[in-house]
Amino acid sequence: MIPIHNLDPADGFPDTTTSHLRMPPAARASFSRVEPGGVYLLDNGQNCYLWLHAQTSPNLLVDLFGEGMDSLKALNPFVSSLPVLETHLNVQVRNILEYLRTVRGSKALTVQLARQGLDGAEYEFARLLIEDRNNEAQSYVDWLVHIHRSVQLELTGQRKKESTGDNSLASNFSGLRPSYW
Repeated sequence: MIPIHNLDPADGFPDTTTSHLRMPPAARASFSRVEPGGVYLLDNGQNCYLWLHAQTSPNLLVDLFGEGMDSLKALNPFVSSLPVLETHLNVQVRNILEYLRTVRGSKALTVQLARQGLDGAEYEFARLLIEDRNNEAQSYVDWLVHIHRSVQLELTGQRKKESTGDNSLASNFSGLRPSYW
C-alpha cells in the first residue's frame, strides 16, 4: 500500500545517482495505517486500486484528476487511468503506475477508484488489507501465529494424527472420492 497524499517531491522520479525510479516507502496493509484525508495505491498483481478517504483535500484531487474534480462525487468511478496533467503529483503517480505496470510485465494497468463510502471497490480494497481481520478470514498476524504453532507441534511430535482406518492414497484427498467408494 503506497500513500500518495504525502509523497516526497523526489518520489516517482529517477534517482540521479542510479537512474532507477525512486519508489515511495510502502505502508503496512492495514486500516490502522490509513490517515484521515489520505489517498492510497494498492496493487494486487491483477488490479490496482486508488483508495480515496472521504476527507481527501480538494486541492489534492485537482492535482491528481484536473480542474473541476475537487470532490469525490465529481470523480468518474469508471475511469481506468489517470489523466495526463502537468502537475507534480500527477506525474509522480503516473510514473509509479508505469513502474508497477513494467514490473508486472503486462501491457496495461487499469486503475480502479475506491472512494470511501461511495464505491463498491472499497470492499475489495479492504479485503486486500491483509493485516486486518476481514469477515471470517484470519489476519496476516493471526495466520503467522497459527503456522508457528503448527510447526512447533510438528517438531515436538505432539500433533494429533488423524486415523480413519483407510490408509489408501485417495483417503488423503477430500472431495475426490464419491460417497459410494
